[in-house]
Amino acid sequence: MTEHRLHTIHPVLILLALTYLSSGGANAQQEHALFTSNMLVEGRYYYGFLYAQHMELDLFNSHLPAFELNLQQETYGKYIWERNFGYPVIGMSFWYSGLGKSPYLGSVYAIFPYVDFPIFRHKNFMMGFRFGLGAGYITKPFDRLKNYKNLAIGSHLNAAVNLMFDFRYKISPRFTTSLGINLQHFSNGSLKLPNYGINLPMVNVGLAYRLVRENPYITDKIYPPTDPFEVIIKHRIDFYFGLSAGYKNMTAVYGKNFRVYHLYENTLYPVSKKSSFGIGLDLSYDESHKAVLESHGQVVTNKLNLLRPGVNGAYQLVMSKFSVLINLGYYLGGQERSNGPLYEKISFQYDFTKHFFSNIMLKVHFGRADYIGWGLGYKFEQFYGRNKVN
Repeated sequence: MTEHRLHTIHPVLILLALTYLSSGGANAQQEHALFTSNMLVEGRYYYGFLYAQHMELDLFNSHLPAFELNLQQETYGKYIWERNFGYPVIGMSFWYSGLGKSPYLGSVYAIFPYVDFPIFRHKNFMMGFRFGLGAGYITKPFDRLKNYKNLAIGSHLNAAVNLMFDFRYKISPRFTTSLGINLQHFSNGSLKLPNYGINLPMVNVGLAYRLVRENPYITDKIYPPTDPFEVIIKHRIDFYFGLSAGYKNMTAVYGKNFRVYHLYENTLYPVSKKSSFGIGLDLSYDESHKAVLESHGQVVTNKLNLLRPGVNGAYQLVMSKFSVLINLGYYLGGQERSNGPLYEKISFQYDFTKHFFSNIMLKVHFGRADYIGWGLGYKFEQFYGRNKVN
């Protein structure tokens, strides 16, 4: 009965994976004793409105303020990935809004790590894109007896996503001003319906204070630009195999929850130290498909007919041990086809050893969340095309 729309994922693993990406990795270089932590404290004031993307949310459409306190670090090249991405700003945000004092929504509190990637930098000026992902707490979620008008959020705990284009200008060695335009999003990923989600387009201004002196940038003039054996090995292909599991809360429609299992493989070709492209294969089994088919008068004679194989194109963005993987796919089969032949996946992956990784994945159909899966996987590299060594 309830259509849900989502562009986020559950924050539990991602909060761990994103928190201070500079805290380790195989590519890490030793910090010089003269370098400081490069920390800043920043406050931001937001003002915007609650966007009613569904007719049922018109009740909450209002203008509202929000407040943010950040602890952030300006990277300076301590790790190779920082240099590859142009010395981004990383931090932890504490975010609050009263959501227009709505008696049905209450207030929202959020905490999320973020990375602010430079798009353009010139002297004391930087234009960047900030991505943050963490956890949000809604004080008044949906309740079928006490708060039945809140169709936006069905749970206290939600994912919090912050997307922002911002402009930073250093006005003195200690102070930096900022101006941004952003989208703040809260949703539970269909873990508990209803789940239309809360979308807040906003503008913001901020002021940051540097706690310690600024570090100079470390460049490849100090550390060699290549990894060990990179000159010898010319090309490689990465292979990823994984299994994830999740569940879909459909009690409002079918009276119970359903499990989902997802087996996948990705073959990726690195085109730079940051990016890889490739293809992937998927095989999923969704227990809710049987209930959906039977509700439409179709009989399921064999559960194997519920399997949905698919093929996809893949893109991976790599930051040390953490990576983001986006897949755009086409279903090759399956009896339940109400969502159409196309699907999308966004996965956040953390490599905890050379060959093993954990990930969290959001499956989407045309911008509507299907389910969230948590999983483990195995990866290996295949090298080919050696350079001639003189």
